[in-house]
Amino acid sequence: MEKRYTFILALCLVMGTPKLLFGQDPNFSMFYNNPTYYNPGMVAIGNGFTFRTNTRNLWTPIPSKFNTLTVSFEAEAVNKIGLGVQAYTDVAGEGSLRTSGANFQYMYRPIESKNFLLQLGFSAGFVNKYVDWSKLVFSDQLDEVHGVVRQSNFGTPNFSSVSYADFGTGLALKFNNRQKKRRRFYSKVTGTFGAGFHHLTTPKDAFLGDQERLPIKSIAHGNMNFLIGKIIFAPGVVYERQNKFETFTVGLNVINKPFFAGFWFRNQNYMLLPKKYDSFIVTTGVHLSPKRQTTYRIAYSFDMTMSRLRTSSIGTHEISLIIDYDDRVMFRKMRNQKRLREKYKCPEDFKGFD
Repeated sequence: MEKRYTFILALCLVMGTPKLLFGQDPNFSMFYNNPTYYNPGMVAIGNGFTFRTNTRNLWTPIPSKFNTLTVSFEAEAVNKIGLGVQAYTDVAGEGSLRTSGANFQYMYRPIESKNFLLQLGFSAGFVNKYVDWSKLVFSDQLDEVHGVVRQSNFGTPNFSSVSYADFGTGLALKFNNRQKKRRRFYSKVTGTFGAGFHHLTTPKDAFLGDQERLPIKSIAHGNMNFLIGKIIFAPGVVYERQNKFETFTVGLNVINKPFFAGFWFRNQNYMLLPKKYDSFIVTTGVHLSPKRQTTYRIAYSFDMTMSRLRTSSIGTHEISLIIDYDDRVMFRKMRNQKRLREKYKCPEDFKGFD
């Protein structure tokens, strides 16, 4: 019970001091399974049609919900264009605070060949934040021994939601080594790198305080795939910065189809200082191809919390489901034949993991 009221008190102090509060977007441990959430430039980078859903349950034992869900669809279109839509919802504090939004995403490839492509992306969307004031407990209601015993002097506002338009942009590049007569050790390689920028207009999202704005979020990310024998080694990294908040995640997945597993590490900055440890992340999953041009990926990750929250939070669960249709193209009848000859070709061994 003491832990519960300690948590409620901390939440109330944050809600009661809006000038000290800066918004921070949820992040995902398996960022590589949710690329368009991080970077609009990643739309349709794998070609074809892709459906994605990612759900994250943060700090399960704490007596309040911190759940995030994203659902997206992205499609390659003719003439170097990609289109995508994404919806998401984030719930905090047993439903006391809920953020929901939807984005339309557009991508264009100014450079593309069979071995290299460069994409530019843009997203535009609408976000709504809702708070249930009746579920909040404020610090002046609490007694050290008896818990909630008093009425709060906080004057509840006559509104419970804020809405705003939101915009983002990004770029991504992808390459592969399709030369088959090289030395066996690095016979096949692919790589994807990019950067994304969100909340470009720094919209107002505060319930209290007219001057508070949502800070721009900047992201840099990269993934590589190395085929050694029949095993794929896939290291990756992502760096996120939003106002004073930083997150740096680095790690490796090992893929031996149809199974894969990995180990990742998250730190509070890229310096990897011991005092900034956040969590270790273990991933596992399966890759299925019932048809030649269709793949299914199911992945699970568990974050082992290493910060001071570890005694209360234990860890975080995350699940991803991804369905790829590599042979689908929007507006196929308008397809340019020259464009087909220049189309990027992913090596067959990396299908579903590129």
